[in-house]
Amino acid sequence: MGKRRRLYPNGSTIFLSVADRGTFSFDTGRLAWTRHGSCLLPFHGDAYFVRELDAWVGLCSHQKGYITVCNVISPDDGRCGYPTSTTVEDRVYNNRWKRHLAASLTYMGNAEFCLLETITRKGYDIFTESRMRMLLRLATFQVEHQHSGEVRAVDMRTMLYKCPHWEMECSRSPTAFWI
Repeated sequence: MGKRRRLYPNGSTIFLSVADRGTFSFDTGRLAWTRHGSCLLPFHGDAYFVRELDAWVGLCSHQKGYITVCNVISPDDGRCGYPTSTTVEDRVYNNRWKRHLAASLTYMGNAEFCLLETITRKGYDIFTESRMRMLLRLATFQVEHQHSGEVRAVDMRTMLYKCPHWEMECSRSPTAFWI
């Protein structure tokens, strides 16, 4: 487990969870850190504030392949009880597949996300080859509340792209940003 980042809705506070350390916030206006206790937020990698849900959304840290929606913590609260979070029941990638290498999430606004996943091509062994042919799977979807109250990943569209030989380091965490 590494660092997990997310932004508070006020636009000037960054939250950071660090394994074995806890959750902290940094107020960029006051240039001040606040420790929020030993709890870790339930995300793997970055999470994003989604105004339509009034919550943070990110890849789930305890149930790989899923999205988690989490209540926002106030930067003024110096202690962090475990915030309420919900794991979306729709799997967005399959990390149990032996060809899966890494995944990351990019927020595109209006509760819409793009998932990037690196996958080895058939016939390549990640343990014996330093350069291999890769596939990049892109999936876009929206996260929304249903009438039943549950949160779902809907309107998923996926595409698979062939990539050139990549060094293993390049495949560890595919990243993108939305302009």
